[in-house]
Amino acid sequence: MKKMNSKKLVTFLLGMILLLGFSAGEAVAGGKSDSGTANVQVRKIKYAFTNTIRPLSYLDENGKPAGYDIEVIKLIDERLPQYEIEFIGTTSEDAWLGVDTGKYQLCTTNSFRTKAREEKYLFANQNSGGGLEFLLLNKKFTNIKSLQDVSDNKLTMVPFRPADAAINVIKTYNDKNPGKQIKIDTIDQFENADGVKWVASGRYDSWVIYESIYNGLVNSPGAPLADLKEQLITVPFTAIATWALINRNETEFRDAYQEVLIQLKNEGKLSELSKKYLGTDVFQFEFVPLN
Repeated sequence: MKKMNSKKLVTFLLGMILLLGFSAGEAVAGGKSDSGTANVQVRKIKYAFTNTIRPLSYLDENGKPAGYDIEVIKLIDERLPQYEIEFIGTTSEDAWLGVDTGKYQLCTTNSFRTKAREEKYLFANQNSGGGLEFLLLNKKFTNIKSLQDVSDNKLTMVPFRPADAAINVIKTYNDKNPGKQIKIDTIDQFENADGVKWVASGRYDSWVIYESIYNGLVNSPGAPLADLKEQLITVPFTAIATWALINRNETEFRDAYQEVLIQLKNEGKLSELSKKYLGTDVFQFEFVPLN
């Protein structure tokens, strides 16, 4: 075998060094990669979340994002190597405006899906969570477990504000039960605290109230109506779907986001997080549609 002369040897070694260097550069390009995802071009997605709505999204004692919505987005981020999601805590108003204008591409603000919002934002085919609804009862109605029980026992119900999402819970029930309808009254202006007080005092027998609102008024530390807790019964019985809002130009990201979200739902991951952070699996309920 002929020995390679020194000039050829140097040329060969330089070529190998360049080849190895190029391969290593390929492996780290893009910044976010794992096995099977080399060469992926990574795009940053700015995700805004309301940072004050425990247990959904908030900043923990170390100033880090925490909560149900945060953990869902983290799981989605892990499965989308082509995107890097940046977490930005802010107000609901800033998140809504920011996604509308393109400042952010995605936000979660415990938002319901409405026709008005469908004109401004993109939505996935799968909701990301759900707001638990309580049937609120005066303490004497221990036998009441459902809206049908409310109807059968002819209980009175606190009026609703016309724009209140909870009114759709009663409308949906009435549509499905034409012979056992619940009378809906509306009132233009009153506070949620008034409705709780009216049920506790017996002025009305029942009401439908969003869990987070009830907890803020009655259950949370220092709640203004904590003294009424013993006069009330709460029965979780349905949920209203909550959704991420996505900028209207982000159809490609929306498709990728919804594919992973559906996977997480089918794998039971969303239910696990719901039990951990919300105390119950909101996906066990039939979600109430909004108008």
